[in-house]
Amino acid sequence: MKILACAYPPDWAPRETLALPVFLDQLPPRGLAGRIDFRLNGLVSGLILEQLLNKDDPWLGLNPERMVAPELLLVPIESHEQLDLARSERWFSKTADKLFAAGARSFSLALQDLYRPEFPVREFAGGLLRSLLGHEFEVVKFYTDLELAEKLLQEFNRWLYHYQSKTPVEFMRKDYPEVFEAKEP
Repeated sequence: MKILACAYPPDWAPRETLALPVFLDQLPPRGLAGRIDFRLNGLVSGLILEQLLNKDDPWLGLNPERMVAPELLLVPIESHEQLDLARSERWFSKTADKLFAAGARSFSLALQDLYRPEFPVREFAGGLLRSLLGHEFEVVKFYTDLELAEKLLQEFNRWLYHYQSKTPVEFMRKDYPEVFEAKEP
């Protein structure tokens, strides 16, 4: 499995499956959910307004015409105010299970909205890694800020030693999307 910590917004890397946390008590959505909502002309806001998102039922939106996230998994969280480390870990686990069951082997997660500065980075990274290691994913991208991306990679290396993964795991930080990388002739 290759885990990429991406320090750029998810709408810079089109054409990938994106799992997005959506807080049901925020309208319009803020953070990365708000950015994606803007790009999709208020789709996420409309689902919240119509009360079509249920806290226990993720939505998988498929649209190959979209340049931003042709496969978008909206995973609701009831309250932004009540977000804690345990709820973040449950979100990771539920999302990984849902994506694996749907047949996704490569996907991305919008993490920035699930992390709070008061969360211990070590436990946050451990919960995230635990939720992924039980599945055979090929590539998992995390969208977050530069500082958290670096801290997560350090903690992943520490946790991986304890978890004894059966398959090789590679960690990498990406500061810009693949479309900006130089192509070899």
